[in-house]
Amino acid sequence: MTPKPKRCPFCGSSDTVKEADFGTSLMVNRQRCRHCNTFFEAVKWGDRSDPLDVPAFLAWREPTDPRN
Repeated sequence: MTPKPKRCPFCGSSDTVKEADFGTSLMVNRQRCRHCNTFFEAVKWGDRSDPLDVPAFLAWREPTDPRN
């Protein structure tokens, strides 16, 4: 499954590429627009269609019930 490209906030182009899984915080990833060659950050908000390239212990997991 190919992730849906993010729209550039500067020129509006959808010709963007993810440069890094994380930006200035854990909730954003770093993107680059190929049209205007501008870097920007896109909020992830738990988007599961774009898998992260991180070690298994940092990957998202279902919460466990502490009573079990």
